[in-house]
Amino acid sequence: MNSIYSVLDLLSFEIKSSILQNHLLISYITEIRIRLNKPVIVYITDEPNFIGRNGEYLSVPASDCLVTHNEEFEAIINKLCNNSFHTNIETLKKGYIITKSGIRIGVCSKAVYSKGELTSVKDITSINIRIPHEYKNCARQILNEIYRDSIPSIIVAALPSMGKTTFLRDLARLVSSGYYGKYRKVCIIDERGEIAGDFDVGINTDVISNYPKADAIEMAIRTMSPEIIVCDEIGTVKELNKIKFGFSSGVHFAVSVHTDSVESIREDSILFNLIQCRCFDYLIILEHYTDAYKIYNLKGEASENSRNFNDNGLLGLFGDFFE
Repeated sequence: MNSIYSVLDLLSFEIKSSILQNHLLISYITEIRIRLNKPVIVYITDEPNFIGRNGEYLSVPASDCLVTHNEEFEAIINKLCNNSFHTNIETLKKGYIITKSGIRIGVCSKAVYSKGELTSVKDITSINIRIPHEYKNCARQILNEIYRDSIPSIIVAALPSMGKTTFLRDLARLVSSGYYGKYRKVCIIDERGEIAGDFDVGINTDVISNYPKADAIEMAIRTMSPEIIVCDEIGTVKELNKIKFGFSSGVHFAVSVHTDSVESIREDSILFNLIQCRCFDYLIILEHYTDAYKIYNLKGEASENSRNFNDNGLLGLFGDFFE
């Protein structure tokens, strides 16, 4: 499934029709960036493209590039907010809007304070639409390497837009739908509605949406008896503590964090603490989606894939910790 068509319906006729003219490239679009009084930029994988008036994609801006001006820009914002700015104010204060189909739209605006508290936003100047994709079986190769007799607990790390959420979505689908002959109980913690959305996440998967991750993790543990909990972008001590609570209750986890290399682990206190709790089995760093990755065995067990596990990068940073 490609969610771009539901996004295009929320944009202006001119932007939508221009993008649709390049129908062969639509499935490769990862981002649409719309800035007030500036050219629209469409990202094809990692490459920015400007849109000409005839719908052609340009590597550099031209005089006839598609530009979004005040009235058109305001109309797009109204559509994204479902014509209710007030209803979306809580997420707008956090810098995003969630569409009905579960797509998160990044928003840049000015903060409005009252008595020292952030109460609203105004003067939106740009939006970033990241298009979620469903790539079925993209997690299969990695699962084949790490899934043995029991469910592994994993940390997936990568830069933004390198496929962490897509990987977790497919992992949930596979593990809950008969992978290795077992239909595992999976619970997705979908705080911002980005993992599950309208996608296929498996026949034995439950989804808790729009709750703070830490609260939802505890809720899942206490009420849904999951075998594995899947959640995106772990970033707070409270979330970390709930994960530790889950491990003590016998639950496995598949979580994601932002990082770009082994060397940056020590600089990320949350990731470092996730590793130090010694409950996770593997750290997976996606270098280019699931086409290029490294897997680090956090339990120090032997692996058939010696080129990926326990390389000098981790040993150099942590010494005996990974031996």
